[in-house]
Amino acid sequence: MSDREQNERLMRDLVDVFWNQQRLDSYDDFFTPDFKIHTGTADYSGKSGMCDGFAGPFFEGFPDLRHEVEFLLIDGDWTALRYHGTGTLTGSYEGLQGSGQKLDYHGTVVLELKDGRIAEAWGHSDLADWVAAHR
Repeated sequence: MSDREQNERLMRDLVDVFWNQQRLDSYDDFFTPDFKIHTGTADYSGKSGMCDGFAGPFFEGFPDLRHEVEFLLIDGDWTALRYHGTGTLTGSYEGLQGSGQKLDYHGTVVLELKDGRIAEAWGHSDLADWVAAHR
């Protein structure tokens, strides 16, 4: 398998396994130990930052969260991903209490890969707008 094919498989598995199956235990399969993500509203570092600070609370609020890849660009160790996410707020998230509100949002993320895993990511989505509209 070529590097490009491996990088594409990594990105598609990231969405399917880590995000859609909400497998926080798969962190080491996808991210370097010193991974950093910049979301525009906050930065998170390492496994605890990603799993406890960023993804974990999202999964708790939206246990049926699903993402699909709208497009994926790969250039060496750089990828850009456009995604669409949906879910139902049944838990709490960002100060909102779940009462069945439907989430429908889009985002993009640029990722730098090192040694077959994600080292750093810069993301932007309209999730913050959705949260603000439901306060």
